[in-house]
Amino acid sequence: MEVQPYAFTTKSLYVGHTDYKYLRWQVIDTPGILDHPLEDRNVIEMQAVTALAHLRAAVLYMMDPSEQCDQTLEDQVLPYCTVTQELVYG
Repeated sequence: MEVQPYAFTTKSLYVGHTDYKYLRWQVIDTPGILDHPLEDRNVIEMQAVTALAHLRAAVLYMMDPSEQCDQTLEDQVLPYCTVTQELVYG
């Protein structure tokens, strides 16, 4: 796995498990999702959306409030709203 100080270094899904307080938790690291319609998403973005659609529990959406990721907070919130709407309302 490559870690770099810039956005969009995750190129595929990474799935793992961790144990916490006698429970096993599944953890999925997905590639970044840009804010555009579902039909305009590339294969990597569709893998991320599909993984989120099949979760039975919570989704933790990470944002960078410092905006050092070269995206404003508004630009970071838009994909969250779009994907949430797709997952909830189909």
